[in-house]
Amino acid sequence: MSAAGAPPALRVLHVVNAMDMGGAESVVVEHVRHASPGVQSLVCALNGGGRALETVRSLGARTFDLAGAGPVARLARLRALMRAERVDVVNAHNPTGTLYGVPAGRWAGVPAVFRTEHTIHYPRRHSGAYPALEVVLTAMCDRVVCVCEAVRASHTRRLAWAAERFVTVVNGVAEHRPSAPRAVLRAALGLEPGAPAALALGGMRMPKAFDVLLEGFARVVRGGSPAQLVMAGDGALRAALERQAGTLGIADRVRWLGARTDGGDLVEACDLFVVSSRREGLSLSLLEAMRGGRASVVTRVGGNAEAVEDGVTGLVVPAGDAEALARAMGELLGDGARRERMGVEARARWARAFTAERMVRDTEALYHAALGRPAPAAAPAEADACA
Repeated sequence: MSAAGAPPALRVLHVVNAMDMGGAESVVVEHVRHASPGVQSLVCALNGGGRALETVRSLGARTFDLAGAGPVARLARLRALMRAERVDVVNAHNPTGTLYGVPAGRWAGVPAVFRTEHTIHYPRRHSGAYPALEVVLTAMCDRVVCVCEAVRASHTRRLAWAAERFVTVVNGVAEHRPSAPRAVLRAALGLEPGAPAALALGGMRMPKAFDVLLEGFARVVRGGSPAQLVMAGDGALRAALERQAGTLGIADRVRWLGARTDGGDLVEACDLFVVSSRREGLSLSLLEAMRGGRASVVTRVGGNAEAVEDGVTGLVVPAGDAEALARAMGELLGDGARRERMGVEARARWARAFTAERMVRDTEALYHAALGRPAPAAAPAEADACA
């Protein structure tokens, strides 16, 4: 006990491949930002820091960067770090974090060892010896946290013997206030005042299926819609996608923003959010759109249909179907009143089930349970995200 009679701080170390700014990194930031008063956060980037590591440091987390160390040295340094920092809980994120964080945690004698899976399993996700090692690593874990039910199901199908170790704690995002009025944000993006704008946000890689989105949007435009499309993100496929937009005759309707960190402001500026992915976990950008009171059109992959209630907060369509995507986008881009109703419902659903505070409290409760400690008193339980 401390001098004031309070229990000692729970020291939680998050182990991540790198801490630039992606989905897993953003989740770690929220865990640091919303940690309970009795939790002290530590973050270790195995292969380099970046904006997210700077952010958690500014929020008071102790941070470590093991970039440049070889595999054996990295494992040894991580074990030494855990012992020196008297870590109570390790949470290793995704395969690389797991590969080092889980064995180092057991080697160091850390009382509770967790791993978090941020996306569904898919063929060729793992390479080398990891598929075989994953069996051992899973056996070493007290719990495997999955960011939505679809992620949990995809992993327990392969590791049915360990199904009871897997638990779903759905992703969450914190409240956001736009940095400027909507009209100002729209003008900054060059959006026409009277034309609705659809927003897509993410890395321009194959899983996001932005080629299907462009094909669907071209059909919307050919149907006479004045809509615009805002594409926020960067990646290896950007040049090919820009060429595709030109070939489809919609180059003047698409705004290419590159990588952005102001997703909340982009949501405020636009009217509809679109997820065209072939593969997802539970998109934080989708949750940002719900938080911002925007209806969404999403594909039925990963956790999309767990977050979006079809016909109530948005529309859910098959993956890879440009015609279905076009039809859903056209319906909502052409009906402002329906979009508005869905947006109100979407924000209410976010507030019930997809806040960062709820995500962090639920995860911390698992830590306390693994350690055999009573969890601190919490606010009343929020609605089930899949209700």
